[in-house]
Amino acid sequence: MRSIVLFVCLPLCLTGAIACRDQSAATIATPTLAVTASAPPTPSGMVVGYSLDIPASFVNWKGMHVMGGNGHQGYIKPLKGTLALEANGTIAGGYFELDMNTITLTDKKDTSSDNGVVSHLKDPDFFDVKKYPRGTFQLTKAIKAPGDSTSYYITGQLTLRAITQEIQFPAIIIRNGEDIVATASLTIDRTKWGITYQSGSVFGLLKDDLLEDRVPVSLALRFHQQ
Repeated sequence: MRSIVLFVCLPLCLTGAIACRDQSAATIATPTLAVTASAPPTPSGMVVGYSLDIPASFVNWKGMHVMGGNGHQGYIKPLKGTLALEANGTIAGGYFELDMNTITLTDKKDTSSDNGVVSHLKDPDFFDVKKYPRGTFQLTKAIKAPGDSTSYYITGQLTLRAITQEIQFPAIIIRNGEDIVATASLTIDRTKWGITYQSGSVFGLLKDDLLEDRVPVSLALRFHQQ
């Protein structure tokens, strides 16, 4: 399968965010993804490539304590990515990279890269960004939902910290002229990528000290025809 992109989340870092002192909450900003027109027909048998629009694309994350309460949330920016569609809307392939140095917090007044939460997410307790500055997602399968031209079930290989695991999630993919808007929501178990900091499934800690292993992630991605 042609190596191009899809979305993926890279979110395990999120749980680390919760380990810091400030527990204020905020709504994650999601880019406006207006879709108003259908794509023009593509000649039969032709595969069309799309490049990721970096400024208009986000991977949002949220980390929580096991006992509830306010956690932390933010986003990670993609570095590059591509997506390929066949004439009938079938996804022919996809590939995606995230720049782990762009981990950003959105629920604190101090959103700089030097604040305590972000620094902790970048250290070896979580993403170990100096050693593993990139996260990748390789699409391996995309199944279109019966009777729905925009709904897909995505399977792919997510690599974080040099560990690769298969993930699956539903997604909405809509062609709008020369653009494609892709959105998805999924949950990832951070421990599968070796991120076990304050994990109740790994360490016998008091519940008040535990961070959730499962991290919600939402994707808002835009691609433009090459």
